[in-house]
Amino acid sequence: MKKLVPTPELLEFFRSRPDMLIFEGYCRLTDEATLWQNGDSFALAAKIGDVYKCCFATEDTSFVNQVIAPLCGKVELCGVDTRITDALRDSYDYEYETHCYLCVWNGDALPHKNILEISPMSPLYAQIISDGTHYHAPLSEIKECLERHPSAAVYIDGKPVCWCLCHLEKSLGMLYTLPEYRHRGYALEVMTALCNEVIARGDIPFAYIVTDNAASLNLAEKYNLKRVKRADYFRFEKIG
Repeated sequence: MKKLVPTPELLEFFRSRPDMLIFEGYCRLTDEATLWQNGDSFALAAKIGDVYKCCFATEDTSFVNQVIAPLCGKVELCGVDTRITDALRDSYDYEYETHCYLCVWNGDALPHKNILEISPMSPLYAQIISDGTHYHAPLSEIKECLERHPSAAVYIDGKPVCWCLCHLEKSLGMLYTLPEYRHRGYALEVMTALCNEVIARGDIPFAYIVTDNAASLNLAEKYNLKRVKRADYFRFEKIG
């Protein structure tokens, strides 16, 4: 196992692999990300707040254990192979476990054309963004996402009724439509505008969508995000 330096060439390699876009996102986010390689396997660990965010492009559980062995505190594995989730379950008590599909833009022009005016989401509405996430995203994180990355929202009478952001590592997320404004096509409008903005900035739209969220998975197809693989998120406390 060897440590890697996040050179421009390495970041471009990450961009070339859909399952490693999250690696590039964390490398762009912080200078504190640490990278390892072991043959064809890659790993990343980045301390974000009080949590170690860890990404793995591998099915090798021994490599995973080598990387997380020196970590202490809250550890979150992000977008990892489901076999890693299953292998570590006997060793750690998961605080939560979420099963997703990784969906990535296929490179084609988006078929939908916006007909509504779409605006960035204002940080003044960080609380309602948090309320729209099942995990109640921290307000400080939401505000940083809005400062760093594009966002999109439909406003009616001066207030947002549908919105989506990019997470800190640049994946699409936090999509929400107020209940009284659903079934009007606002989500497709928002996601089309946001994906086009991400593409215009030279990035590749991608998202981790919960496997039982049929509505979001079907919607993703309409703005050319295609399922790539199953991928899990889970967190545990590591002592020593």
